[in-house]
Amino acid sequence: MHRGDLLSLKRRSKKCRASYILLAVLILLAAVTAVMVQELNEHFAEIAEFRSREAATDVMTEAVEETLSLCGDDTLYRINTDSSGRVMSAQLDTAAANRLKNTLTRQIELGLEEMGDEGVLIPLGTLLGIPVFSGRGTSLRLGVQQLGAVDSEFSSSIESAGINQTRLTVYVKVTAEIRIILPDGHKDISISEDYIINDSIIVGDIPQAIYGNGIGMAYR
Repeated sequence: MHRGDLLSLKRRSKKCRASYILLAVLILLAAVTAVMVQELNEHFAEIAEFRSREAATDVMTEAVEETLSLCGDDTLYRINTDSSGRVMSAQLDTAAANRLKNTLTRQIELGLEEMGDEGVLIPLGTLLGIPVFSGRGTSLRLGVQQLGAVDSEFSSSIESAGINQTRLTVYVKVTAEIRIILPDGHKDISISEDYIINDSIIVGDIPQAIYGNGIGMAYR
């Protein structure tokens, strides 16, 4: 083999090795990038869910406060006594409870609709996961959609509150489902919160009965 042929063969061999090295580097960079993108998407989804839950909970809380301001004068229970004044039962005022439930549902749905129009903002600094940058930088706006109807379920508890006194507490459990629109798809989440909507003291013995299961009231 001539000297020129040997030199040409060596140059081709070096070029092949360089090509293999470059290809290996590119594959490694692609793998690292894919892992980083996957981790970033997961981190982004976690933050998006947290912010969306937080925003939806704020909507629910504000709706409960607004509903109580509108229906706060309604008495949910009527206390029935015997001829001697002894407390016999606490009976739910179904009409008042339904008014409260319908008002609460409407207020929450309006709040979620407004939240969907405005979206959920996530600052870019928060995505970095570094506390010093949290809440800083340009914000990304995520779309949020309400899924289905808001559900509200009432329950109540009754217990002794001292000598000849009874504490009657009425709760409402609010559940809403929303869809978060993410860059790589969407995520559906359910938010459920409990609120006290009535807390009163009844003077007299503990009622022997409590009525109101027709709209979800339950003795507990």
